[in-house]
Amino acid sequence: MLAKQHISQMKLSNRTFAVAAIILVALNLFVYLWWANRPFVVLRPADVNREIVAGLEAESQRIQEMLDSACTSPEMQAYRRGEVGPLLRAQPGSGAAITSRPTVTPNASVAATPDVSTPPSSVSVPTTATPIESPVAPPDQTSTKILPQEQLVALLEAATVRVLVFSEQMKYLGHGTGFFIDKNTVVTNRHVIEAGKKFAITSSFLGKEPLPVKLIAATRDSEYTNPDFAVLRADKVPATVRPLAISTQPQLLQTVVASGFPSSEIRVDANIVTPNTVFSQGEVSVLQRQPNNMVLVLHTARIATGSSGGPLVNRCGNVVGVNTFIGAQTDKFSDRSLYALSGNALRSFLDQSGVSYQKIANDCSSDPKN
Repeated sequence: MLAKQHISQMKLSNRTFAVAAIILVALNLFVYLWWANRPFVVLRPADVNREIVAGLEAESQRIQEMLDSACTSPEMQAYRRGEVGPLLRAQPGSGAAITSRPTVTPNASVAATPDVSTPPSSVSVPTTATPIESPVAPPDQTSTKILPQEQLVALLEAATVRVLVFSEQMKYLGHGTGFFIDKNTVVTNRHVIEAGKKFAITSSFLGKEPLPVKLIAATRDSEYTNPDFAVLRADKVPATVRPLAISTQPQLLQTVVASGFPSSEIRVDANIVTPNTVFSQGEVSVLQRQPNNMVLVLHTARIATGSSGGPLVNRCGNVVGVNTFIGAQTDKFSDRSLYALSGNALRSFLDQSGVSYQKIANDCSSDPKN
């Protein structure tokens, strides 16, 4: 009797094993057939062009409508406080500081994703106007000598780029700023690109079409007061671009110049894809060392949404900081603090990432005022 029961259990176990094996094989076959026959998304150049231009035009229209609206509208008040972009909001009624990054302004119809990957092999975008080229040639070599104003402008125009951010399907998400540190290597903020999957750069020195770039290095996060950097690399960069040398942190009251593509400034530019670079000059107000030893550079050179990742340079044209975020008070529209991450922090990140760049001393401490 026991032997029969044992044989019956063995048959039941064998049958169960056979059924499980058949189900497993069927599932694997289904997954294989689905994968082999999955639809591929084919993006034609014309479609990509339309998406990029439509995204840029929508962003320009959004800012224009916001500026044309009543001064008491909530969006206008938020804009004047610097609350455009990712925010760390204070509790209502507390009057505490709000921290805002002058960064990518997302298209509301696109869901951002935190992943990044290699961009498409080519992106072609028609432009609406011919870029304006500087009549003054930028210097060929870096120097610790103060540059004439015309040469400083020419250098920054040849080095600063607009960073365009896209989803996997090439939907435009927004933009920031970056700058060349080598013949084909661009530095920007991590928070500029972390919502996207594909990227491109534009400037009048790169030509009429955006240049695809790939992400090669980034800091572990983009939290406030932490290092917030990313490195992009492009192929076939024109010889007209100029890299910037990276200095150390600036000195108090040192004259500094910011360059970039703030959305509020470029919204009326006739060339929507490669607008003119925007410049502003100010002074270093304070150097704030954080618990992690990173130094925040508070300065008065105007930056705004879209300026994130742009260079902050001394009058020699050497990078002393990377513009990153804005601090503002909830109850004071005009009380805005403009922050950059120091050149020392950028140097440390590039050294750890094995990215080559040119170091230079910060010897422009006695630059004259215009």
